[in-house]
Amino acid sequence: MKFFPVFLALLVSALPFLRAAEAPFMTLIGDPADTALAAALARYPSCFDAVTAPAAEPPFIFAFPDGNQPRRMVSEALRFAASSAQTTVARIGDGAAFASSATAHGLCVQSFLMLAYGADAVEFDFLRNAHETADRFASVYFSELTFWRPFLQAYARHNRETHPGGLLPFHAQSAAALKPRTPPATLHAADVLAPLGLPVCPGSPHLAGYLLTAANVSDMSDVELQRVLSGGVLLDGTAVAALQARGAGARIQMGARSCNAQQLVEEFTDDELNVNRVGYVWRPQASAENTFALFPSNDAARVIGRYRDAQGQVLEAASVLIELPTGGRLAAFGFDGFSTYASEARRRQLLLAADWVAQNRLPVFVENAAQAVVIPRVSMAGDLHSVALVNTAIDVQPPTTLRLRGCPTGITHIEWLTPREKPLSLTVRREDQDVLITLPAVAPWQVGWLRIEN
Repeated sequence: MKFFPVFLALLVSALPFLRAAEAPFMTLIGDPADTALAAALARYPSCFDAVTAPAAEPPFIFAFPDGNQPRRMVSEALRFAASSAQTTVARIGDGAAFASSATAHGLCVQSFLMLAYGADAVEFDFLRNAHETADRFASVYFSELTFWRPFLQAYARHNRETHPGGLLPFHAQSAAALKPRTPPATLHAADVLAPLGLPVCPGSPHLAGYLLTAANVSDMSDVELQRVLSGGVLLDGTAVAALQARGAGARIQMGARSCNAQQLVEEFTDDELNVNRVGYVWRPQASAENTFALFPSNDAARVIGRYRDAQGQVLEAASVLIELPTGGRLAAFGFDGFSTYASEARRRQLLLAADWVAQNRLPVFVENAAQAVVIPRVSMAGDLHSVALVNTAIDVQPPTTLRLRGCPTGITHIEWLTPREKPLSLTVRREDQDVLITLPAVAPWQVGWLRIEN
C-alpha cells in the first residue's frame, strides 16, 4: 500500500527532467520526499517545473504578498529590479505564508510584477515553516497559479532580450537596494511615483532619464554627476539642496532654500506645460524637510509653479524646468516633490515634466488619471515590445488611454492579454510618431499586458 505515495514522491522529484527542454520557469521550494506535498502537487501537475529542497539562502528574498499591505508588492518588485543584474530568478517568500494575509491572487500579481521588472523565472518559498497544510496550499495557491501560468509564461517568453524602460533611480543597484523588507531611500522616488503611472526602471540599461532625491546624490561621484546631468533628470527639493551643498549649484543652474511649509500653497503658472491647469492651487501636507524654494540662475528657466502665502502674495519658485547648455534637462519640484499623495493635476504635471526631461522619449505615457503601475519592455534597438499594467487601486480602473513610443511603423492593432480571458485585439491610432491605444476597464488589483509584435 506504500507504492502510491512513493510513486508520487518519485513523480515530483522527476519534474525537472520532464521539462528539461528549458530552464525551470516556476519552481517550488519544498521537500521532494514529502508524500503529503507530493499528493497535493499531483492534483496540479502543470503548476511547477521543479520542486527543490531548501538550499543556502538566496541573496534576495521577497516577503510573501501581504493582503494587508498590497502596494508593498510594487516596492518589492522595484527592489528586485534594482538587484536584477545579480540574479534573474525572483524568489517570493521567506519560508512562511499565513491565511490571514497571504492571498492567491496577490501571489499571482506579485509573480507578474517580478517578471515585468526583469525576472526570467520565479521561485516560491512558503512551505518550510508549515503554517498551513500542503492540502491547503494546493487548493488555494497551486490552483490559482495553475490558471495564471500560461499568462505568465507567455509574457516572459515574449519579453526575452528586453528590459524595463523609463526613468532610472540613480544608485538603485547599491548595497542599500538589498535591504530585505523596507524600500531603501534610493528607491523612494520610484516607489511613490510608479503607482501614479510614471514608468520607472531600476537596474535597467534602457533608461530615458534619471530620478534623484538627496539619497541618490549622496554617493555620486563627479564623473557620475556629469553623466546624469547630460541626460534628463526629475528631482525633488532635497536633491537640489544636496547638489548645492556639494558645490554643484552652478552646474545645475539652480539653488534651493528650506522654507516653512505652513500657510504656503503652490500655484501653477501659465507655462505651456500647465495647459488646462493654469492657476490650479496645490496644497500638500508637506513638512519643512520637504519644502524648498528654488532659485534658478538660468534666465531661460521655466517656472511652472510658485509659492503663495496666506495673504495671496506670490513668492519664490516651487517647481522649475531648466535646459542646461550641455543639452541635459532638469525638472525640479520643491514643494513635497515626490509624495504618495498627488492630485490629478499634480500627477499630470509630474508626468509631463518627466516626459519633457526625457525629450518626449518615455516609452509609455498614461493620458488619464489612474492609480496604475505601467512597465514598458524595450529592446536594445529601442523597440517597444510590451507594456504591462497593474491597477493598484481598490476600484475599477475606467478605460485608460496610453501613448506609446517605439512601436513598429504601420501597426494597426495590438493585443491586450489578461490572466483568464482570450486576447483582445485593440485598434490603435497614430499621432505623429506616437501610437495611442485605449485599454478596457481593469478590475481592482488586476493586471494585463499589451503584446506588440515587432
